[in-house]
Amino acid sequence: MTRKYTTLSALYLLLCSAVATAQQPLAQAGNNGKLLYNTYANEGESNAVNRIPDFSFAGYKGGGVRLPVVAVKQTLQPSPGDNREKIQAAIDAVSALTPNAAGQRGAILLRKGSYEVSGPLYIRKDGVVLRGEGQALNGTVLKATQQAQHTLIIITGEGKGYQFDKNAVVNITAPYIPVGAVQIEVANAAAFSVGDDIVVERTPNQTWIDDLQMAQYGWKAADYHVRFERRITAIKGNTLTINVPMVDVLQARYGSGQVYKATAVGRIQQCGVEQIRLESTYSSDTAEDHAWKGVMLQRATNCWVKQVTARYFGYACVSIEGESVYNTVEECAMTAPVSITTGGRKYSFNIGQGAAFNLFTRCYTQGGRHDFVTSSRVPGPNVFLDCYATDTHADIGPHHRWATGLLFDNVYGGQIRVRNRKASGTGHGWSGAQTLFWNCCSYKEDLMVDSPKGARNWGIGNSAKKFNGDGYWENKDKTVTPRSLYIQQLQDRLGTAAVNNVIPPTQRRDNIWKQLEQWKGESTLKL
Repeated sequence: MTRKYTTLSALYLLLCSAVATAQQPLAQAGNNGKLLYNTYANEGESNAVNRIPDFSFAGYKGGGVRLPVVAVKQTLQPSPGDNREKIQAAIDAVSALTPNAAGQRGAILLRKGSYEVSGPLYIRKDGVVLRGEGQALNGTVLKATQQAQHTLIIITGEGKGYQFDKNAVVNITAPYIPVGAVQIEVANAAAFSVGDDIVVERTPNQTWIDDLQMAQYGWKAADYHVRFERRITAIKGNTLTINVPMVDVLQARYGSGQVYKATAVGRIQQCGVEQIRLESTYSSDTAEDHAWKGVMLQRATNCWVKQVTARYFGYACVSIEGESVYNTVEECAMTAPVSITTGGRKYSFNIGQGAAFNLFTRCYTQGGRHDFVTSSRVPGPNVFLDCYATDTHADIGPHHRWATGLLFDNVYGGQIRVRNRKASGTGHGWSGAQTLFWNCCSYKEDLMVDSPKGARNWGIGNSAKKFNGDGYWENKDKTVTPRSLYIQQLQDRLGTAAVNNVIPPTQRRDNIWKQLEQWKGESTLKL
């Protein structure tokens, strides 16, 4: 497709839209229109039994489900001075209502205008939505006035970790569970039933640390017991079939793992923040005593943040943390961040430890460091789809300590990297495994893909000024088909209606970098 652009950055978008040439891909469209997958061997191994996992389970209710429109139960107008107490009181009043059959209590509608807010606002009950009348400057504007680092809007559940059934804990006996697998052989499946929620825990040993050469950076095997939430869909003998493919390898040589019957109690759900502009007051361009995060989801499931612009914050527009799963962030923007430009700052859209099945789509950042990023031991799958970053100061990608199952799908930005960060920070080491850059574009510096031993990272269909790394590459400087892996995998799994529920027509047809570049979070994104 030929495009005409009028800006300098748009000229490079044209370079990033070259037509693909035929080759032997790991994923390609078959005769029936669905993807066909070729298997591969991991770094340093010869057993070609792994396959690219299905990332389409990321997002609200597992992908393909339209975000709900929750009925308004409280309406507020802006008042002179501090509005925090009255907004929190409205949230608390709606929180006290009885939820309907869908788990919704109601929305608080903040009419257009400017609301000074002197500290955090908390949503602590299921089914509560905070909604404004637009993310533009003439919409609903919350001005964070507290002169200390804080998060402005916090959606938070209770507790941490999982409740385990001590009678349903078994060792994995298969010598090798590959990436993309949905079957797990265990010592004894008698304690499990179809429909059980389980945790597959990867339990690496010192051999894994030694082979990755991570001990020199302070890595200890016990710190890397990562838990993957799954559900049993079938049992045959001692083989469990799970609902979502594995995104990391479990092999006996490296300690394998265990399966637990487990539930995460206390998560908050069916909550959202919508159509609001967030702005932080600040004293100077490098001030750090002001609002830090716009919205934080903590121990949340099936929640959402949509059409929210955060301006002048020090860290993030949206940060998903605390074992949060199945959430969607869409059409959000982080612009003009205010802080020193150094470590621990300007992570525009962040996924924290233990978070999985989260989708960020149609998001924009300007002036960030790590704009679309994960922290340590993030289990995945997680997806950044059709996102745009400009005026970047560091790399997009997993940041440190073994995040797995990441898809960066049609992401445009500066440096885009998955690599061994070695002694960076406090010993970051290998930032990620099973990280896939699909039809992404780095407009400056480089796109880097390295693979750790026993794992694999991929660069497929990307464009960049420079390519670095010895990971898996396909079609450098040539886009591939399908345009979006996530959209195609969602189509294959749930059908056209599911795609139409969550992907606007323009986004279904082509990447939307040009539209995001023009939008900048300053109005309603038109697609």
